[in-house]
Amino acid sequence: MNLWFLALWITLVKAWVVNQGTTCTLYPEALALKGQVVDDAPSIQQAFDMCGTNGTVIFTKNVFHVNTVLNTTNLLNCDVHLRGELRFSDNIPYWRTHAISVVLQNQVTAWLFGGINVNFYGEGGFYNGQGQAWYNANKNESNQPGRPMSITFYNSTNLLVDRLRIIQPQFWATFVWDSKNVSVTNLFVNATSNSKWGTMNTDGYDSWKSDTLLVENATIINGDDCIAAKGNTTNLYAKNISCEGGTGVTIGSIGQYPDTPDYNLNTTFENVKVKNSMDGAYIKTWQGTQIYTPSNGDWGGGGTGLVKNITFRNFEMENVGLPIQLSQCVYSAGTNKGCNTSTLQIEDVKWQNIRGTSRFNIASSIYCSDECPCPNITFDNVNITSVNATRGLPFYGTDIQHELFQCTNIIGQNDSGIPCNQAAPSNFSQWIYGNVGNQGLATLT
Repeated sequence: MNLWFLALWITLVKAWVVNQGTTCTLYPEALALKGQVVDDAPSIQQAFDMCGTNGTVIFTKNVFHVNTVLNTTNLLNCDVHLRGELRFSDNIPYWRTHAISVVLQNQVTAWLFGGINVNFYGEGGFYNGQGQAWYNANKNESNQPGRPMSITFYNSTNLLVDRLRIIQPQFWATFVWDSKNVSVTNLFVNATSNSKWGTMNTDGYDSWKSDTLLVENATIINGDDCIAAKGNTTNLYAKNISCEGGTGVTIGSIGQYPDTPDYNLNTTFENVKVKNSMDGAYIKTWQGTQIYTPSNGDWGGGGTGLVKNITFRNFEMENVGLPIQLSQCVYSAGTNKGCNTSTLQIEDVKWQNIRGTSRFNIASSIYCSDECPCPNITFDNVNITSVNATRGLPFYGTDIQHELFQCTNIIGQNDSGIPCNQAAPSNFSQWIYGNVGNQGLATLT
């Protein structure tokens, strides 16, 4: 009997893709090559080709080396079970020239995944992007051409992604694009650096041109947006989210492209914890005029559209640089080019039951442009106290010794519930590094 099981095991591992009817079970080629690293991407592609329609794909409890791009789209009625490690190579020259375009901001992805009625289950396995090589190469720049997103869920309807774990993502960890009715539950993302270079642009979850989205029970440790609803994201509900490091949860950035108006409607962020982050709960748009900068994807402005019916509810913040913000000039704040020119309308936004501590003497900065003042912007039970105040210490480097709530161009400000006590500059940055004085603080680097 033991010899029979041994013979069966040898047969299985030599098959790489074991096809039993509509079920494809994957084994890494290294099992038969004494641990020699071999690209398992062709076998993975084969498994999805064979079992991606009315079938099941199972990654066994092994390490799979992914050295080349994956495109597993057009799936139908398919279940995926990830029980092993997907270890993506850190061959930067390869990925920068071969990763798959996702159109937005000239960005690319290492894995394009999607279909209709698809379930992706993380069952003890995880995605390892080996991002440290990318963090070192990126050197804290915003975008590096060809730096790939970890996985993009594309052209999908009725997609469930449950218990996906991504460690050291190369760039954005997950991206939902051109999809409808997508649920991402029990997501874990950890992007941390062991060098002097940070994890800039390691967003946990981003969506674009997608509708009816759920993000529930997520833990994201990273160096940029925890969750971002980018252009034409509608009906997003994100709840039970824990964000550490990075820049909190956001609507945006939007308004980048004049030819494609952004309509971001009906988004709720609820039960969110934000710790040691630069930002907490905010909305960011481009300025109203186009500005070109040479960085990959970091140019644009002049886009129009509408942001409406946005709710940030039940937040706990700890040591957050700028807990609440609405900015309409976030990408040219440092140069003040084109600020106060946006014509992208923002309305019906509320922050409810927000409590915690700010890193500096500012709780919020709400700026709407002269061209499009904002109606129905409200605070309800917002209680933000600076870390210094909780310790009974004075604020350093400033002539203001109280918490600031900056406001500009809020229609009905007196009924907003916002204790506005200073004007918000048009070029107030999302990145602040010190206390604010009575002239406002745009950018400190």
